[in-house]
Amino acid sequence: RSVGPYAEGRCISVAVATKDQEQDTGAKMIHLAHHTKSSIISKSIASKGGNATYRGTVNITKDAEYSKSYIKCDTIILDNISKSDTIPTNILNNNTSLLEHEATISKIGEDQMFYLMTRGIGEDKAKELIVMGFVNAFREELPMEYAVELNRLLSANISGM
Repeated sequence: RSVGPYAEGRCISVAVATKDQEQDTGAKMIHLAHHTKSSIISKSIASKGGNATYRGTVNITKDAEYSKSYIKCDTIILDNISKSDTIPTNILNNNTSLLEHEATISKIGEDQMFYLMTRGIGEDKAKELIVMGFVNAFREELPMEYAVELNRLLSANISGM
């Protein structure tokens, strides 16, 4: 938690929703002073009918002039029965600040799977490679010990996705 002029806040998160799971994640950033900055980076993976939802709030108050906030929410869906929603609440109460929100939802393409599998890569390994590529830039934002743990957890769980 940072308070006062020139304060900065950052949140990075990853969520995985599989069968019978509804992951409802998000972040809240409230800018109270001038020249403050915040960033939110959220990655979600949905499979086996899981639902990965991002629900977050950024509030840049009238006193937080010349502030900036950037929100990026990305989801990858691994099948035809899973889903994802992005439900932002973005409040900008002055004319000198900037608030950006970007969201993408994508599916593993049949052409991606076909390409990898024609090169002798099995279906589970192909999914793993695609998901690892999806989280790659995000992983670079993490401290090394967290990135290693994230790789281990995703590798162990992707074959069941």
